[in-house]
Amino acid sequence: MAFWITILLSAAIIAIVSLGLFLQIRSGQLNVGMAVFFGIGGYATSVLCLRFGWHPAVAIPASVVVGIVLGGLFSAITLNLHHWFFAVSTLTLSVAAVTGIGKIDFIGGALGLVGVPIVTAAWPIVLSLALAIAAAVWVDRSWLGLLVRATGDDQVLAQVFGVHVKRLRVAVFALGCGLAALAGALHAHRFGVFQPNDLGFHNSLLFFVVVIVGGKTHVAGPLLGTVFLFVLPELIHITAETELIVFGGLMVLVAVAFPAGLAGAIQGLLGRTGRLRRGLVS
Repeated sequence: MAFWITILLSAAIIAIVSLGLFLQIRSGQLNVGMAVFFGIGGYATSVLCLRFGWHPAVAIPASVVVGIVLGGLFSAITLNLHHWFFAVSTLTLSVAAVTGIGKIDFIGGALGLVGVPIVTAAWPIVLSLALAIAAAVWVDRSWLGLLVRATGDDQVLAQVFGVHVKRLRVAVFALGCGLAALAGALHAHRFGVFQPNDLGFHNSLLFFVVVIVGGKTHVAGPLLGTVFLFVLPELIHITAETELIVFGGLMVLVAVAFPAGLAGAIQGLLGRTGRLRRGLVS
């Protein structure tokens, strides 16, 4: 039982990051370095607790603020980069972060920070996931969501209709990074350690694939993707060596068979079933 509680709480942490990435992709920002901002949250709360004696209840919210500020700053700097050029910049940031952080002794160097105060209670993670879902649903379904989708679909057309594209992109990217930082902080306090590896591209790839496989056009997508790619592998015992192969294969399969991801496929199936029932009744 304890094993599955750990798995489900880890899945909840991944879902929080993926919801943030979902919002960024929704606004047309292809972030393939999300693990960097996950790492910012983890390192921020670890440093505040270990080096300055802060309580986790204060350090975790502070790490979210750090993630939002640095995410907004990065987005503001890269505003003129579009699509694949922006994606390459986030990938470059990911590689540079892993290399650079491992050389800073103040934050543990290559070994990372050990002895982070452990929070054993599950409710902070569950509450954080609920807040992340609420934020994603609000952004996606409110008037703001219309602007976000318009920006993601066609920035030029959105500007023509009066959308302040640059300001919106920075705000959405910062919010997504804040969620990633929150997840990183929760991860650090769940396991009591945070290392440069946690910022690695393998984690960024995991978050990205979760959103793409789950569905990048529906809030339920990141949640479905997390279950499909993180919980199910534990049930069928996929090894770490084959994980990347499985992720890559699923990306190709979804791109070909389900362009809208699992959420889109389920939504389409429910729509066809509803039409069929109405047809039979009439």
